[in-house]
Amino acid sequence: MEMKSLTILALVGLVTAGLAAPVLAQEDNTGTNPVNFTYDYRLYSEMQGLPMDNSSLIINTIEFRWPFGRDVANLKGVGAGSPYHDMGKKFGMRIRARYSNLSLEMTDSETYSVSGIGDLDARLLYLPYVGTKTIIAIGLEGFFDTATNDALGSGKTLLGPTLIGVFPGLLGRGSLFAPAYQYVFDVAGSADRADVSRSQLDLYFVWTLAGGKNWLIVDPQVIFDHKNDKVPALAEFEWGFMIAPSAGVSGWIRPGVGIGSDRLYDWNLEGGIKFVWR
Repeated sequence: MEMKSLTILALVGLVTAGLAAPVLAQEDNTGTNPVNFTYDYRLYSEMQGLPMDNSSLIINTIEFRWPFGRDVANLKGVGAGSPYHDMGKKFGMRIRARYSNLSLEMTDSETYSVSGIGDLDARLLYLPYVGTKTIIAIGLEGFFDTATNDALGSGKTLLGPTLIGVFPGLLGRGSLFAPAYQYVFDVAGSADRADVSRSQLDLYFVWTLAGGKNWLIVDPQVIFDHKNDKVPALAEFEWGFMIAPSAGVSGWIRPGVGIGSDRLYDWNLEGGIKFVWR
């Protein structure tokens, strides 16, 4: 309960800071475009109310994104015609590490709680096509069995080939539609843990508002669990705000709901802070 209270206070503080801070319009550094490869550091916490009565999961995440190969692309003599030219605009990396707390109500008088490090994941994206109205990204994500407790990870090493389409301005000025498909499957791990085979469809809508001072994200997602014949779905909504535009500092709050009888959670609430620079 103490951890939950601290997380709620942190979310309230972020919202207050976003409403109070003066903001100036400038080049997009909201970090909302998945194919705008910038240096990006994020800290965020998510609370989930699980379908079991009074059960919850808190996930604290550290995330880094950067334009892969940018330093190589900027070397003297690396110009047009070189395979490294504009490499940082074509390749982007992301890595995420988590520390979680899981609390399960087993009976009216017994609760199971565990805290520890969760699975680590890393993703490489490549842009094979960049047009004025359409951008295509392909990538590969790896999920690694680093959890310190079985309840906090899959017990498997997973791979996830990814396809993302990005359509700027499709839904009006300042909008971005970036649907993504990912297939995740296990390639190694404990034989005692369940095999993984799932397809994930992510419909990602963004509207930047007030010249980039704020943004709104609507993010419905559907997961097709091929091993268990389940189709959990969820919908999340994000309100973001610039805190220090010149430094690329912003915050966000992201509530969501689980959908369907196979839902992963009843509700969730995420809040965080990010630093974006070039």
